[in-house]
Order: sequence, then structure tokens, then C-alpha cells
Amino acid sequence: MLIIYVVAFIAIFYFMAIRPQQRQRRAHQALLSSLKKGDRIVTSAGIYGTVKRVEESIVVVEVAKGVTLKIARRAVAEIIRDSSMARATAPETAPRRGKAVAEIEESTDEDMDMEADEDDESAAAEAPRDTPPKSVSKTSRGGRG
Repeated sequence: MLIIYVVAFIAIFYFMAIRPQQRQRRAHQALLSSLKKGDRIVTSAGIYGTVKRVEESIVVVEVAKGVTLKIARRAVAEIIRDSSMARATAPETAPRRGKAVAEIEESTDEDMDMEADEDDESAAAEAPRDTPPKSVSKTSRGGRG
């Protein structure tokens, strides 16, 4: 009876872990073999670019006008075939710096002091009155005497 459980466990492990991994590896190998100049790609690090040259183990990718990167061929995660799919998977552009600065409310030192005083007052009101305040000795901070 124990042998049946062991065989069943091995079969489940094979169909749940090993076989899907082999299928993914074959699909990735097919993707890498179909890689050609002009393909839009995404690397495993999330870098978008256009293939300029394909060598045996290196791919030269243009990520911006005049900016090229040499990456390992196995680092290509996806080929973007359709332009509508490229727009859907491309990251959103970062907001302009000027807008973010305008939205930040500036606070002065006086505002911060007033907020700290209010926090101290609310903490004092919430603390029990019959216990004395705790004192901190030099040894309680983790140092040696």
C-alpha cells in the first residue's frame, strides 16, 4: 500500500511541477529562436527596447534614440508583436516634475513645533495619572555603563 502512495506522489509531483516547467522552457527557447532585428522586446528586468542585432548569446537592444544595450539573449522575456499590445503593456510615463512640486504644501518650523506640542498634550491627556513617568538610565540603552 505504501508503494502506491509513493508512486502517486511522484506522478502528482511530475505533472504539477516538472512538466509545466519543461513546457515553459520550450516556449522560451522558441521565443529566443524567433528573435530577429526590429522586434520590440521586454527583458526580464522590465526594459523595453527594439532589437538592433542578434548574436549567438548577446542581443543588442536600442532603448532610446542612440542608446543601445548589450544584453544576454536569455534575458529576453517577451516579444511584443502587436502595437496595441505594446501600448497596453508599456509603463506609464512619469509625471512632470513641475506639477508634483506645485502640489506639495510647504510647512514651516513653527507649524511643525505646533503639531509636536499638540501631540505632546494629547499624549499627556491619554496617559494614566497615578503612574510616575519612566526614567531612562544609561545602561537601559544597550550600552555598558
